[in-house]
Amino acid sequence: MDTIGLKVISYNSIAKVISILRKYTNASMADIKSAIEQGNLAYEQSYFDHSGVRKVRKCYDELAKAGITCEIYDELDEVISREILSNLINSQRYTEMEVRAQVDAEVGDDEDDDI
Repeated sequence: MDTIGLKVISYNSIAKVISILRKYTNASMADIKSAIEQGNLAYEQSYFDHSGVRKVRKCYDELAKAGITCEIYDELDEVISREILSNLINSQRYTEMEVRAQVDAEVGDDEDDDI
């Protein structure tokens, strides 16, 4: 599955990292700790889930605010910046608006056919 996620690089307190990540995931504390220690994604969401991608950005911001260094990985397992993540979110938002507009237009056309 294509995912976007966060790898924790450095921190002062593993407990603080786990505390923040637990707000965003149902993973156990042991699983989160293991992912961090093994250098795996500690938190991930589907690349195609707009609300999930926004949660990744929100989690990243909260970790950064707490002084925790993490990297964002895209669906190709490449490091991306927060700016690129924000651009993805804006692109997804624009696509959702276009799809909604097309659906609304088609629904409107169908209603006109009933007359």
